[in-house]
Amino acid sequence: MAAVGSIRTARFGVLSVILLLAALPGCASIRVERMRRPALLEAWRASAVLRDELSPRTMQTLRQIDLADLYAKSPDEAIESLHKQVLKDPQPELLFALAEMNYVRGRQAEKHDCAHATACYYLCAGYAYHYLFDEPPRPAPDMEAKRTAAANGSDGESIPVPAPPRSSVFDPRFRLACELYNAGLAKLIAAAQRVGQLDPRQELRIPSLDGRGFTLSVLHSGFTWKPEEFGKLLVCSDYSVVGLANQHRNYGLGVPLIATRAQGLDREDAAQSFYPREASFAATAFFRFEGTLADLGTQRCGRMELYNPLTIQAIEVANRTVPLETDLTTPLAYFLDKSNLNDVTEIVGFVRGDSIRSHTGIRMLAPYQPGKIPVVLVHGLLSSPLTWAPVINDLQADPAVRERYQFWYYYYPTAEPYLATAARLRRELGKLCKEVDPNGIDPALENMVFVGHSMGGLVSNLMTIDSGNDFWKLVSDEPFDRIKLPDNVREELGQTFFFQRESRVKRVVFIGTPHQGSKLSPSPLGRLAVHLVQMPSEMMTIRSDLVKDNPGLAKVLRDKALPTSVDLLAPGAPALVLMANRPRPEQVHYHTIAGNISSATTNIERWLVFDGGDPGDGVVPLKSAHFNEAESEVTVRADHFHVHHHPKAIQEVRRILMDHYQQYVRESGAAKELRLTGSDPAKAPASPTP
Repeated sequence: MAAVGSIRTARFGVLSVILLLAALPGCASIRVERMRRPALLEAWRASAVLRDELSPRTMQTLRQIDLADLYAKSPDEAIESLHKQVLKDPQPELLFALAEMNYVRGRQAEKHDCAHATACYYLCAGYAYHYLFDEPPRPAPDMEAKRTAAANGSDGESIPVPAPPRSSVFDPRFRLACELYNAGLAKLIAAAQRVGQLDPRQELRIPSLDGRGFTLSVLHSGFTWKPEEFGKLLVCSDYSVVGLANQHRNYGLGVPLIATRAQGLDREDAAQSFYPREASFAATAFFRFEGTLADLGTQRCGRMELYNPLTIQAIEVANRTVPLETDLTTPLAYFLDKSNLNDVTEIVGFVRGDSIRSHTGIRMLAPYQPGKIPVVLVHGLLSSPLTWAPVINDLQADPAVRERYQFWYYYYPTAEPYLATAARLRRELGKLCKEVDPNGIDPALENMVFVGHSMGGLVSNLMTIDSGNDFWKLVSDEPFDRIKLPDNVREELGQTFFFQRESRVKRVVFIGTPHQGSKLSPSPLGRLAVHLVQMPSEMMTIRSDLVKDNPGLAKVLRDKALPTSVDLLAPGAPALVLMANRPRPEQVHYHTIAGNISSATTNIERWLVFDGGDPGDGVVPLKSAHFNEAESEVTVRADHFHVHHHPKAIQEVRRILMDHYQQYVRESGAAKELRLTGSDPAKAPASPTP
């Protein structure tokens, strides 16, 4: 043990001598070490945005111009001194350093003074903007003269002096300047709203560092929402999205935002009731700085511009096309998250339909857009519009789709009979179309596409057929006009059982739709679900009026409860058989997407399979999802609850939409030619063969 102690003492003594020698002047050691992992340009790629401190490259710039010590003692003085130097010699590295310095100063000020922080972030974005767009940066006249004299030498001969080189787009600082611009603007928006300096409807107030301040305008481009409808702006990067596999973002300049809709508006818009209460939408903020570097921070020299990324993806800046940074997924996820649409709501909406009645009906994700064809999404049993999130997310990210289509959804209590659900949908659709297009001049509204998942496909199917007297005969052999009913009840029942096809619907996509029913209905789980359902009070009132005033009505209606949607989904249900055999109009096109899983692998999956062992999605067998009149049928490997989320299913919907639009264009062109010439080109005789 003593020997071991002696060895340790000796080692400690040697180490002490080495450290002492290393600390002596003139004894510095210079060496290189092999790194385990390459770190190419790692230090030069560092940015104040990630570190909240100046990057190594900016610190090197400050050392080169002898401002590093001053910055350590007084950052404000160092920034002021560097600004004066930039006015004389606006070199890119100096502009970049000023952008970083103001970002760090803003981060520090934000902890105790948001108003001061907004001024710092404004300067950060401004210096980054000049770094990116000044072409090329030129020194002040006196600096130019000094450079020329130095270059000419003593003989006075004129020697051309090249302009200072513009910072290369391959320089990491150029890319970091984009990040500084975006981050500074994002922090500016957030801080300005916290202290009431930003009104997204019209103005942004900047408290300049000299204490005077100035007001800048806010402009809106490409939105269907009006400027007065803009509420609080939220920065997308402050949120992470859960539940959507695909994040649709484009990179460029600007700040992707969630724009919330202002509450309590007295908008003169008849369709206002068809907007979701918690409406929010995507926006991108861009700040356009005008004037010179001398104007920056001292006077009004720019404006904030808000762009709709669904319609505008690039803008012109300094005679260059600049892509906007956009995020379409986060605003959609935020809207759905704040709309109280979740698993609990879906269950409650099934067993207690009255509890969601105030939220039900057709809703538009954005104000009506003339010329764009509506795609109406109808969810299924024990579901809600939330189920369409992956579909909307991927389809609206496709420029070809969003330029041609607008998305609406229909929300309804899923336990009520689908005949009643379809009747309410017809009424709402007619009301909406009348309010947005009172003169009936938009042909896009006459070419709607319905996409229905599960039972939503049956509801969509009912929009395309005529009832005749057959659906009423499922209830009673008594002629309807002989039934004694209050006028309002008669109207409700009449619309439910006697209807004509909705002429606006030209195409229907069935996804996992049980045209021949599902064995879920007669299963123990299905019977339990029916037992838990409390039918909407409106329907119970109708039943009560029927039984009370019509003693001769069919015994089945007097002695049994009203059938739920689950009852009407049983294989061989008369309503399903009747629907399957109705005549199909030539003007309507049908398509099928079905799920097919090979086998259940877990006990829970086996328990949840209701296809009787037949191929299918676990709830709807393939033979039930099949539709004889469908023009196309695609099968994807997915269960019933995710069949419409499958990438192949979404791509098939996109294909159908593109085909539908091409047909719409052809038919619109033919109709226009018919109006202009009085002849139908489709019926024109063929040209004679030479």
